[in-house]
Amino acid sequence: MNPRITVLMTVYNGERFIAQSIESVLNQSFKNFEFIIVDDGSTDGTKDIILKYANKDKRIIYLYYGKNKGYYNLHNVVNMGLERARGKYIARLDADDLCYPRRLEIQYKYLENNPSIFLIGSSADVIDQFGNKIDTIIKKRYPPFILKYRMAISNPFIHSSIMFRNKGYKYISYNEHCFYFILTFFKKKMKNIKGVLIKYRINPYGVMSAEADLTSNKYKHLYLKK
Repeated sequence: MNPRITVLMTVYNGERFIAQSIESVLNQSFKNFEFIIVDDGSTDGTKDIILKYANKDKRIIYLYYGKNKGYYNLHNVVNMGLERARGKYIARLDADDLCYPRRLEIQYKYLENNPSIFLIGSSADVIDQFGNKIDTIIKKRYPPFILKYRMAISNPFIHSSIMFRNKGYKYISYNEHCFYFILTFFKKKMKNIKGVLIKYRINPYGVMSAEADLTSNKYKHLYLKK
């Protein structure tokens, strides 16, 4: 029987934090999941860390994309994982962020009980590179019809918090403001749900620090600290 959820992570040179991120998934209250990790050409110890966990837990599936082609190729890396995903729902998690223990359980129950909703996200606690909480991002729970229009301006979701139905859709591009799904052209219903379900890390070593727009300008100084 296929797993109910696919947790999909992509990583590039994530050895500093990926063990913590993996453990936050393996320690979920909801157990019926597969965990696909796509390595985007890491040159540090990332692969060894992932394989150490994969040898102990068969729910982990390690995929190697190939030589890193940069941030703007990230949609292809994600799509490699999507092609292998067998779960009814797909949960995204960046390799430096963390899930609270009931994240999968809460989101699974919500989507099961709300079949008209395609994608959900949540609020997040913000942590620094040492794991210290520095803020909380509370995402407004706009109705789906309002979120649809806000998607045209900026990304209303915290990426690591999203879970969506596995219907064969793929990411089509990334840019410095937000990610895009082909599903946005099909007027799918999306919303943020109540609760803080993840820890969003301000990572001065990550891809986002060099290429992507920050969640808030007030965190820029944290990205510059080494």
